[in-house]
Amino acid sequence: MHFEDFSSFLDMAGYGVYVWLSFGCAALSLMILWCDSFFSKRRLFTQVLKEQARQARIKAAATQSTTAGQSATAGQSTAAEQSATAQKRTNGEQV
Repeated sequence: MHFEDFSSFLDMAGYGVYVWLSFGCAALSLMILWCDSFFSKRRLFTQVLKEQARQARIKAAATQSTTAGQSATAGQSTAAEQSATAQKRTNGEQV
């Protein structure tokens, strides 16, 4: 399509209002879609980082709890062995 000057290009043979309005609506829609995607992505990454930190805290607490439980169990078994040995000594048995 050939236009004589810039104003005839903008006028588009009388259809310029509809043509430029449709281009504007399309550009606005694409801009809104891009902004929504960008901010949703940032929000998702933030949520993922928070969830990973939470899982790390849970794992650390479980490991710490397990370690404390194992040392308590070892201490209990040592105490039980000592009391059994003491009981055998009081009964006159040789250990």
